[in-house]
Amino acid sequence: MSFYELLLFVHIIAAVSWVGSGFLLLVLGLKADRTNDEAGIQRILEDNAWLATRLFIPASLTVFVAGVLLMIEGSLGFDQLWIVLGLVGYFATFVTGIAVFKPRGDRIAEMIARDGGMTPVSLAEARQLLALARIDYVVLFLVIADMVLKPTADDVGLLIGMAAVFVVGLGFAISAAQAAGRPAREATA
Repeated sequence: MSFYELLLFVHIIAAVSWVGSGFLLLVLGLKADRTNDEAGIQRILEDNAWLATRLFIPASLTVFVAGVLLMIEGSLGFDQLWIVLGLVGYFATFVTGIAVFKPRGDRIAEMIARDGGMTPVSLAEARQLLALARIDYVVLFLVIADMVLKPTADDVGLLIGMAAVFVVGLGFAISAAQAAGRPAREATA
Protein backbone atom coordinates (compact mmCIF):
# COMPACT_ATOMS: atom_id res chain seq x y z
CA MET A 1 0.00 0.00 0.00
CA SER A 2 1.37 3.39 -0.97
CA PHE A 3 1.21 6.47 1.25
CA TYR A 4 -1.33 7.96 -1.18
CA GLU A 5 -3.58 4.90 -0.82
CA LEU A 6 -3.31 5.08 2.97
CA LEU A 7 -4.29 8.75 2.92
CA LEU A 8 -7.18 8.01 0.59
CA PHE A 9 -8.38 5.25 2.93
CA VAL A 10 -8.20 7.56 5.96
CA HIS A 11 -9.94 10.35 4.01
CA ILE A 12 -12.80 8.08 2.92
CA ILE A 13 -13.24 6.37 6.32
CA ALA A 14 -13.40 9.75 8.07
CA ALA A 15 -15.90 11.08 5.49
CA VAL A 16 -18.09 7.98 5.81
CA SER A 17 -18.02 8.23 9.61
CA TRP A 18 -18.85 11.94 9.62
CA VAL A 19 -21.51 11.98 6.92
CA GLY A 20 -23.00 8.58 7.74
CA SER A 21 -23.47 9.17 11.44
CA GLY A 22 -24.88 12.64 10.86
CA PHE A 23 -27.24 11.32 8.20
CA LEU A 24 -28.48 8.66 10.62
CA LEU A 25 -29.23 11.36 13.21
CA LEU A 26 -31.02 13.35 10.51
CA VAL A 27 -33.19 10.36 9.57
CA LEU A 28 -33.93 9.54 13.22
CA GLY A 29 -34.77 13.20 13.84
CA LEU A 30 -37.14 13.20 10.88
CA LYS A 31 -38.80 10.03 12.20
CA ALA A 32 -39.16 11.53 15.69
CA ASP A 33 -40.53 14.76 14.23
CA ARG A 34 -43.06 13.00 11.99
CA THR A 35 -44.31 10.80 14.83
CA ASN A 36 -44.43 13.71 17.32
CA ASP A 37 -41.96 11.86 19.55
CA GLU A 38 -40.77 14.69 21.81
CA ALA A 39 -38.53 12.38 23.83
CA GLY A 40 -37.01 11.13 20.57
CA ILE A 41 -36.31 14.68 19.39
CA GLN A 42 -34.69 15.47 22.74
CA ARG A 43 -32.56 12.30 22.47
CA ILE A 44 -31.43 13.31 18.97
CA LEU A 45 -30.34 16.71 20.29
CA GLU A 46 -28.46 15.09 23.16
CA ASP A 47 -26.81 12.54 20.86
CA ASN A 48 -25.84 15.28 18.44
CA ALA A 49 -24.28 17.36 21.22
CA TRP A 50 -22.35 14.34 22.50
CA LEU A 51 -21.17 13.36 19.01
CA ALA A 52 -20.16 16.89 17.98
CA THR A 53 -16.85 16.93 19.83
CA ARG A 54 -16.28 13.17 19.85
CA LEU A 55 -17.00 12.30 16.21
CA PHE A 56 -18.20 15.11 13.93
CA ILE A 57 -15.44 17.66 14.52
CA PRO A 58 -12.54 15.14 14.68
CA ALA A 59 -13.79 13.25 11.62
CA SER A 60 -14.35 16.42 9.61
CA LEU A 61 -10.89 17.71 10.49
CA THR A 62 -9.43 14.33 9.50
CA VAL A 63 -11.24 14.59 6.15
CA PHE A 64 -9.71 18.02 5.61
CA VAL A 65 -6.14 17.14 6.67
CA ALA A 66 -6.11 13.86 4.73
CA GLY A 67 -7.57 15.66 1.70
CA VAL A 68 -4.87 18.34 1.75
CA LEU A 69 -2.19 15.67 2.18
CA LEU A 70 -3.72 13.75 -0.76
CA MET A 71 -3.47 16.86 -2.89
CA ILE A 72 0.18 17.31 -1.94
CA GLU A 73 1.06 13.63 -2.31
CA GLY A 74 -0.82 13.35 -5.62
CA SER A 75 0.65 16.60 -6.97
CA LEU A 76 -2.82 18.04 -7.42
CA GLY A 77 -3.20 21.78 -7.59
CA PHE A 78 -5.51 23.97 -5.56
CA ASP A 79 -6.56 25.58 -8.84
CA GLN A 80 -8.76 22.70 -10.03
CA LEU A 81 -12.47 23.54 -9.91
CA TRP A 82 -13.52 20.30 -8.19
CA ILE A 83 -10.98 20.90 -5.43
CA VAL A 84 -12.10 24.50 -4.95
CA LEU A 85 -15.77 23.43 -4.84
CA GLY A 86 -14.96 20.64 -2.38
CA LEU A 87 -13.08 23.01 -0.08
CA VAL A 88 -15.85 25.64 -0.24
CA GLY A 89 -18.46 23.00 0.60
CA TYR A 90 -16.31 21.56 3.39
CA PHE A 91 -15.70 24.95 4.99
CA ALA A 92 -19.38 25.87 4.65
CA THR A 93 -20.47 22.77 6.57
CA PHE A 94 -17.65 22.97 9.11
CA VAL A 95 -18.27 26.64 9.91
CA THR A 96 -22.04 26.15 9.96
CA GLY A 97 -21.65 23.25 12.39
CA ILE A 98 -19.45 25.19 14.78
CA ALA A 99 -21.01 28.65 14.41
CA VAL A 100 -24.70 27.77 13.97
CA PHE A 101 -25.66 24.21 14.88
CA LYS A 102 -23.56 23.76 18.02
CA PRO A 103 -24.52 27.07 19.69
CA ARG A 104 -28.15 26.69 18.71
CA GLY A 105 -28.24 23.11 19.98
CA ASP A 106 -26.59 24.23 23.23
CA ARG A 107 -29.19 27.00 23.60
CA ILE A 108 -32.04 24.51 23.12
CA ALA A 109 -30.43 22.14 25.64
CA GLU A 110 -30.24 25.02 28.15
CA MET A 111 -33.92 25.82 27.54
CA ILE A 112 -34.85 22.17 28.16
CA ALA A 113 -32.76 22.02 31.35
CA ARG A 114 -34.14 25.35 32.60
CA ASP A 115 -37.76 24.41 31.88
CA GLY A 116 -37.48 20.84 33.19
CA GLY A 117 -38.20 19.28 29.80
CA MET A 118 -39.46 20.11 26.35
CA THR A 119 -41.83 23.04 26.05
CA PRO A 120 -43.67 24.12 22.90
CA VAL A 121 -40.96 26.73 22.34
CA SER A 122 -37.99 24.37 22.78
CA LEU A 123 -39.73 21.70 20.69
CA ALA A 124 -40.34 24.18 17.88
CA GLU A 125 -36.71 25.36 18.11
CA ALA A 126 -35.50 21.74 17.97
CA ARG A 127 -37.68 20.99 14.95
CA GLN A 128 -36.39 24.12 13.27
CA LEU A 129 -32.79 23.07 13.92
CA LEU A 130 -33.47 19.60 12.49
CA ALA A 131 -34.97 21.19 9.39
CA LEU A 132 -31.96 23.50 8.94
CA ALA A 133 -29.62 20.51 9.26
CA ARG A 134 -31.01 19.32 5.93
CA ILE A 135 -29.17 22.20 4.25
CA ASP A 136 -25.92 20.91 5.68
CA TYR A 137 -26.59 17.48 4.24
CA VAL A 138 -27.47 18.83 0.82
CA VAL A 139 -24.06 20.54 0.84
CA LEU A 140 -22.29 17.40 2.11
CA PHE A 141 -23.88 15.22 -0.56
CA LEU A 142 -22.92 17.79 -3.20
CA VAL A 143 -19.34 17.71 -1.90
CA ILE A 144 -19.37 13.92 -2.23
CA ALA A 145 -20.73 14.22 -5.79
CA ASP A 146 -18.02 16.80 -6.50
CA MET A 147 -15.29 14.49 -5.20
CA VAL A 148 -16.55 11.57 -7.29
CA LEU A 149 -17.42 13.43 -10.52
CA LYS A 150 -14.57 15.99 -10.39
CA PRO A 151 -16.27 18.62 -12.57
CA THR A 152 -14.31 21.11 -14.60
CA ALA A 153 -15.47 24.43 -16.02
CA ASP A 154 -16.41 22.53 -19.19
CA ASP A 155 -19.02 20.45 -17.29
CA VAL A 156 -21.64 23.19 -17.47
CA GLY A 157 -24.63 20.84 -17.32
CA LEU A 158 -23.28 19.06 -14.24
CA LEU A 159 -22.46 22.34 -12.50
CA ILE A 160 -25.94 23.72 -13.27
CA GLY A 161 -27.46 20.47 -11.99
CA MET A 162 -25.46 20.68 -8.77
CA ALA A 163 -26.46 24.32 -8.31
CA ALA A 164 -30.11 23.39 -8.92
CA VAL A 165 -29.91 20.62 -6.30
CA PHE A 166 -28.49 23.14 -3.83
CA VAL A 167 -31.18 25.76 -4.54
CA VAL A 168 -34.04 23.25 -4.34
CA GLY A 169 -32.62 21.65 -1.17
CA LEU A 170 -32.11 25.07 0.38
CA GLY A 171 -35.68 26.06 -0.46
CA PHE A 172 -37.18 22.90 1.04
CA ALA A 173 -35.06 23.14 4.19
CA ILE A 174 -35.84 26.83 4.75
CA SER A 175 -39.54 26.20 4.17
CA ALA A 176 -39.51 23.33 6.69
CA ALA A 177 -37.55 25.43 9.19
CA GLN A 178 -40.02 28.31 8.89
CA ALA A 179 -42.97 25.96 9.37
CA ALA A 180 -41.25 24.37 12.39
CA GLY A 181 -40.59 27.77 13.94
CA ARG A 182 -44.20 28.96 13.72
CA PRO A 183 -45.29 27.35 17.01
CA ALA A 184 -42.38 29.01 18.82
CA ARG A 185 -43.29 32.42 17.45
CA GLU A 186 -46.96 31.89 18.32
CA ALA A 187 -46.13 30.69 21.84
CA THR A 188 -43.99 33.75 22.56
CA ALA A 189 -46.41 36.22 20.95
